[in-house]
Amino acid sequence: MQSEKQNIIQVTDIEAAKLKNQALEYQILQVALSQSFQSDANDEFYLLSTKWLNQWKNYVSYDEIVADKPPSEYFGRITPDIINNDLQDNVLINFKYYPLSNHPWNKFIKQGLQEIFDYVVIDKKIWKFFTDSYNGIPINSKLADVNLLRFKSILLYPAIIKQICLGRMQSPTFDNEVMQVDRNMKFKDYQSLIQKTVYTFVGNFAKDSSVRIWRYITDQKDQYQALYDEINKQVCYLESQDEMSFYFNGELLTHQQYDSIKDIGITETHLIVFEFKTEDQPWCIRNQAVQREGECQYCHAYKVLQFPCLCQKVAYCQEECKQKDYKSHLSNCEKLGSDDESVKYLTLAQSSIKGIVGLQNLGNTSFLNSGTQCISNSFPLVEYFLKNLYFDEINLENPIGTRGQLVKKLGSLIKRMWCGDSKMIVPTDYKKAVEQFYPVFSGYHMHDSAELITAILDGIHEDLNRVKKKLQIQNKDYDGRPDFVIAKESWLNHLARNQSIIVDLINGLQKFTLKCPTCQQVSITFQPYLIVELDIPTQKKTTISFKFYEDLFKSTQMTIPFDKNINIPLKEYLKYVGSILKVDSQLFGYIINTDKSYQFLDQNQSIVDIRKRSKKSQLCFRKLTEHEIKMKNQIPIQFENQYFQNSIRKSFDQNGVLICDRQMKLKQVHLLIFNHFNQFFSHHNILGYGVYVLNQYYTLIYRTNQNPQNPCRFCYAQNCDNCEVKFDDETIEQVMNRAFKIDQQVSFKIIILWKQCPLEQVGLSDMFEYYNKLYKLEVQVQNIGNSLINQKSSQRNVTLYDCLQYSQMPQQLNKENTWYCKICKQHVKAFQSVQIYKAPQLLIFKLNRFKANNKIFKQKIEDLVNFPINNLDMTDYVINSNTPNEFLKENESNNGEINKKKVIYDLYAISNHFGGQGEGHYTTYAKNKFTNNWYNFNDSMVNQIMESFVVSESAYVLCYQLRTDEEQQCQKING
Repeated sequence: MQSEKQNIIQVTDIEAAKLKNQALEYQILQVALSQSFQSDANDEFYLLSTKWLNQWKNYVSYDEIVADKPPSEYFGRITPDIINNDLQDNVLINFKYYPLSNHPWNKFIKQGLQEIFDYVVIDKKIWKFFTDSYNGIPINSKLADVNLLRFKSILLYPAIIKQICLGRMQSPTFDNEVMQVDRNMKFKDYQSLIQKTVYTFVGNFAKDSSVRIWRYITDQKDQYQALYDEINKQVCYLESQDEMSFYFNGELLTHQQYDSIKDIGITETHLIVFEFKTEDQPWCIRNQAVQREGECQYCHAYKVLQFPCLCQKVAYCQEECKQKDYKSHLSNCEKLGSDDESVKYLTLAQSSIKGIVGLQNLGNTSFLNSGTQCISNSFPLVEYFLKNLYFDEINLENPIGTRGQLVKKLGSLIKRMWCGDSKMIVPTDYKKAVEQFYPVFSGYHMHDSAELITAILDGIHEDLNRVKKKLQIQNKDYDGRPDFVIAKESWLNHLARNQSIIVDLINGLQKFTLKCPTCQQVSITFQPYLIVELDIPTQKKTTISFKFYEDLFKSTQMTIPFDKNINIPLKEYLKYVGSILKVDSQLFGYIINTDKSYQFLDQNQSIVDIRKRSKKSQLCFRKLTEHEIKMKNQIPIQFENQYFQNSIRKSFDQNGVLICDRQMKLKQVHLLIFNHFNQFFSHHNILGYGVYVLNQYYTLIYRTNQNPQNPCRFCYAQNCDNCEVKFDDETIEQVMNRAFKIDQQVSFKIIILWKQCPLEQVGLSDMFEYYNKLYKLEVQVQNIGNSLINQKSSQRNVTLYDCLQYSQMPQQLNKENTWYCKICKQHVKAFQSVQIYKAPQLLIFKLNRFKANNKIFKQKIEDLVNFPINNLDMTDYVINSNTPNEFLKENESNNGEINKKKVIYDLYAISNHFGGQGEGHYTTYAKNKFTNNWYNFNDSMVNQIMESFVVSESAYVLCYQLRTDEEQQCQKING
């Protein structure tokens, strides 16, 4: 339908010149922007939709115009949409920040947008350039924060409470209001902004009205309804002259407690309450924690204590007292979730949650929660934290560590996850520590759980590194020495700089082999690892597109999966396609080239070769009739419909291929074509064709296609243009033989040249337009169902063992990652293989599901990888069956290479990923050490699952634990 609209639109010369000028003017403006963007810090900038910009570039044929090439087919044919319409998010907002007209937070744009992919930044000149010609929605910003924190909110003031009291609210709940804010804004500045904004919220408040900001938390799903019910229950008995105030279980938010918005840790379960008051009326909220009476921590006066510390252990009578005492109290303040000595006294008890606990999503932090749950269920590591051993091993001297800050935050979190009794924890302090030491995870964008796990394990290793002073050690060259010698040497060198619980439990050793493709020189090195990355052996999914003709004219565009590994001849492939389309007849294949010439395909041609040749053309398959199938000497003949308009020959869309017999007479060819058009000749029959139809309504002519200097191939006449296909008894073969005498390459193409429409009072163009509508079908994708290719793909069972074997195969390095060959004296694209030399007690795999499609985009591999839950046998995939810790008792004659033993692992955790690269959602499946049951950790939600659910297409990071000799022996006995 879109293409039909494009063909109708005509671009005038004036309009074409206007669009070309737009393209050239934008090029100049864009160059100026790129030169001045960094320096124009105080200039005005806007966001511009990438989708709209690409649409506009097609409209003005930008790429072609600036390259001084002819415009594309879309030039002037598709009017662009409203600028930035696709960036807007449909959010109901009644509250607007001051100033109302241009505050950027008053516009809601979709969350998760990425620069370049979704929007670009432009200056005021470019914005004016576009909006002078097109309608647009302005979105101001230079450094755009497209992921502002959104939160639920309500307004509270005496008039609202009075309406609730008198039962006059229009609906028995509060409106679902949404606001947004920059997470990094200072909370004090935000309070000032709200102070200015009060009068824009409600008309009867002055700019200097007092404001308090509260956080309301409830277990109920609908926070708005819960707060309304709580207020209504208390004020429903009040008289209209009473003070409209109530108690509620909320937290007063102050800048003394929270430095920035992100420090507050606002989540989806929170409701932010803006409370306003006028001079003549008291506050609506009388919070029990705030309003309690007692002795002020600073002045020791016995008063109403309205200003508590975050720790809830001390409170003050006024703000001044709190500020004066804050620095003094801060050193002893035990804030909620702190990582001080108090966590030492958390121990496992009967009431402890024992790891079956959710982690609150703080805004696109499912990757953090998922990776942390995998670490939390690594029980040998958990035991280390539960026994408080980490306190004694914190390395305060390590310059590349965090001086214990990260390991303390992780230790505190793990102890609360195992020793606490809460079913859900808000990991705000932990996230802040991760952000502080790993800025890549800052903000609220989605990241990779495998990268998070690696970063955390590496970070706490450095915090707990027992080596206080790292020596510079040079690894020796390979020089043909045995693997074991080099491996042990490499591991001891590693231990000389790295010793920690992470090295003890999770570090393994990999063997890297590099081979020069020119001189076959080999280099072998050994390197420690935290995670083993495994490539997935995938079958590249491709498609084949073709037009399927159900009869001579009626066609449907189809796209079906194609397996290029199944290289069969066309005749076999046509049988396969027929089974897909449920056609019990034979099919015939041909290609329509860009110049509208037809290429008839040999039945023995390779379908893979045909697909390659047809990529820039149109591949067609046509159903043969029973009569066509029975023909002994089939010959395909191309035909086309044409007519004269103002002495110019024009073509109709209807064209195709006639299947004839070489012995068929030309008279029979005429009648065959007439039968295809019989619906237009209801008043004529086949007997009167030669008298009443031929040359009255149309005539048949050959496509001569000749050089004017040569005679016609069919009638031998000079300068022949309309060589008639006579209505006589000459056979097709006789005509072809005559033509071949002139030109061996001649093509037999018939043109149906129309003179008038056989329908009364209907023009030829109208008749064929009706024909178009009758047979034009929408493009559709045909699903294979249980086809040959699909069956072969589905039977292809990818296992973790396949991934292990595939990942150990030699891979040639690319030109960006070459290796210097000492023999050839140059950098070469060597072949590299990576093998696991030794595996640790806790073995972690990352399935490389994200593959680079090009330099920017990545494609996710969604294949199911079957992996063992129990009894993962790594014996054949590790060179040395002993753990790295056993190097010290091994020697060249007695080691895990020579005396190999069974290496068996059991799965204990999985990080799952749903969605695409840079987006989606992470969860964790983990087996609890105490219950032996599997659980699904989906942020704050935790539920038990059956073991059969654990293996899925979403599995991304797999965590295994080595089975001990005693466990293996017990398994044999029980078996």
